[in-house]
Amino acid sequence: MQTVVDTDFLSAFFKINRVELIYKALETDKLCVTQAVFEELTKAPFFNRLAELMEKIELISIDNLHKKVHSSKLGKGELESISYALETNSVILTNDKKAGEFAEDLGVKVLDIVSFLLLCKEIDLISVDDIKNILASLNKYDYMEFSQEQRRLLLK
Repeated sequence: MQTVVDTDFLSAFFKINRVELIYKALETDKLCVTQAVFEELTKAPFFNRLAELMEKIELISIDNLHKKVHSSKLGKGELESISYALETNSVILTNDKKAGEFAEDLGVKVLDIVSFLLLCKEIDLISVDDIKNILASLNKYDYMEFSQEQRRLLLK
């Protein structure tokens, strides 16, 4: 199964130097990134370092969105990613709650950061201590907050 990754998800794992976790957990050697997501990433201050990963990223060009994929509440990157995932039966990695719910309503399999980390723990790729470190790093470098319920799920 192909994996489509959105800007927020990829940049969060890049900022904490854990992108390899995505490849290992999903047993893939390529991540699909749409043109719109790539353009968003080029604006990131770390893009030059991210460009080193390009051999492991497949750049996807979307000419027309899938007929079911229209929303004024989502950006071009989310819409292209959802459209591609829908057309190719791919999983999408996004931490955007609105985009995730929209994609799931269309039948797309979605992993946000919490569900991705739970998957990693379930397949014994990371330990609870690793998760503690990842959560702390995501908070420090991407200013990401996790609810008590999310922490309870991840750290039990």
